[in-house]
Amino acid sequence: MAMTERAAIPLRFDLLRVGHCGHPECIAMRGGRWNSVEFPALVGLIDHPREGLVLYDTGYSRHFHRATRSFPECLYRLVTPVSLPPEEELLCQLEDRGIRAGDIGTIVISHFHADHVAGLRDFPRARFVATRAEKMENERRGRFGRARRAYLRELLPDDFEARAIWAPDLPETPMPWPEWGRGWDLLGDGSLVGVNLPGHVASQLGIVFSTEEHGQVFLVGDASWKIEALAENRPPGRVAYTLFADGTSYDRTFAALRDLHASPLAPLIVPSHCHTTWRRVGGTRHVHRA
Repeated sequence: MAMTERAAIPLRFDLLRVGHCGHPECIAMRGGRWNSVEFPALVGLIDHPREGLVLYDTGYSRHFHRATRSFPECLYRLVTPVSLPPEEELLCQLEDRGIRAGDIGTIVISHFHADHVAGLRDFPRARFVATRAEKMENERRGRFGRARRAYLRELLPDDFEARAIWAPDLPETPMPWPEWGRGWDLLGDGSLVGVNLPGHVASQLGIVFSTEEHGQVFLVGDASWKIEALAENRPPGRVAYTLFADGTSYDRTFAALRDLHASPLAPLIVPSHCHTTWRRVGGTRHVHRA
């Protein structure tokens, strides 16, 4: 059965803000301001009727501060200063919805940068769905190289490999848009489709799903940092490309997302650090437990 038919299963979805960092806007979008602006760490909370609660990334956590105490890891925190108010901690926001850490069954990891995986240790029962390429590439680097790539080993649970499911090993399924080819069927029923979005890192896992409140939703991680960048065709500044795994791949991914955003069939595209999207979508409570 085609993905477009199977994906009719509506999933409930909330967008959570789990801390933020400060960074010059012109790094994330050409022509942006030089002064530092807030880039929220956005986390998707999804409720599947059979599989239960799914997170897309975890944002920041107290583990991030511990993992960046020493040199060279502290350089990461100094370059992108982090703020995590108590009320924005992920566990606190879940508890406000009646959700315990043990209720989270699956965490889809967009990529292994610290601002996306800092809370993994807080979810002892969750399985992890990710792609291999970025993790394998970083594990070959030395400590300074890993810190430069925002990869902090200390943030990964000790039993990470035992709990990991690699998306490319899962069955393929058509994407909703023919020009995007095929993705990975992450939950086995076509309701949550993973797609590789390379360039920012060696492999980055975006997800596509349907909701009653927003229609189709596409969480794209760091394939674009701001929705304005896609709308105005303003990719990141050249400095950002020095940190990308592959600038050419990034440009192809960005162009595909830009064209999708401009198309009549455009889904709700959610970059993981977009303040505009957070203002539009965040703060809802579609997912909660009594």
